[in-house]
Amino acid sequence: MSFVGIFRTKNGLAALADSKASVMENGRLVEETDRHPEKMFCFDHGLAVTYGANQIFLDNQTRVFSSRVNIEDLVREYLASRNNLDSSFFQSLLLKISSTPANKEPVNFIIGRKIWDGNFTLEHHQVGCNYYVEKLATSKDHYFTGGDELYKKAFDRMDLISRITDVDLLRKTAASRLMELIEFYDGILAYNSVGGPVKSFVLK
Repeated sequence: MSFVGIFRTKNGLAALADSKASVMENGRLVEETDRHPEKMFCFDHGLAVTYGANQIFLDNQTRVFSSRVNIEDLVREYLASRNNLDSSFFQSLLLKISSTPANKEPVNFIIGRKIWDGNFTLEHHQVGCNYYVEKLATSKDHYFTGGDELYKKAFDRMDLISRITDVDLLRKTAASRLMELIEFYDGILAYNSVGGPVKSFVLK
């Protein structure tokens, strides 16, 4: 689990992501302490955050066992050649994830793009084994968030998010709220799947 989001205002996009990685052991989530996956990426005129599976298995006919690949490595490799997460990236990721049914959890991306000054779009992409779903924000969608449902519901109740028109103020407000929620749920949950440090970035 994770918590990530991209928020849209008239003068920019603010991206937000936690830094905690969790793995399933003996039927329950535990922290993957030796790894802190990158969940936020910047590219030409855009921002991306990712949640869901942070590693996938790849089947290779020349190997007996599937190899495990980090999602952030696939993203960095693609951005190094294209500097954009486009339809070809999601097509190649779909082929990789669909190479083995061992990939049970989908990978999700929220992407914000600057089309021109004052015009910013939001997208949600979900890539699973043998399926791909894309959702585009409407003019009424001020943000997309993803990850832990407790955190998503908490941000959905924050009416002020949709009223903040300055992207720098929005980034600061959202990041502070996420840290407050992490500290709160650390105190009451047996396991909190979201953790700091909180990372945030602005695109104007």
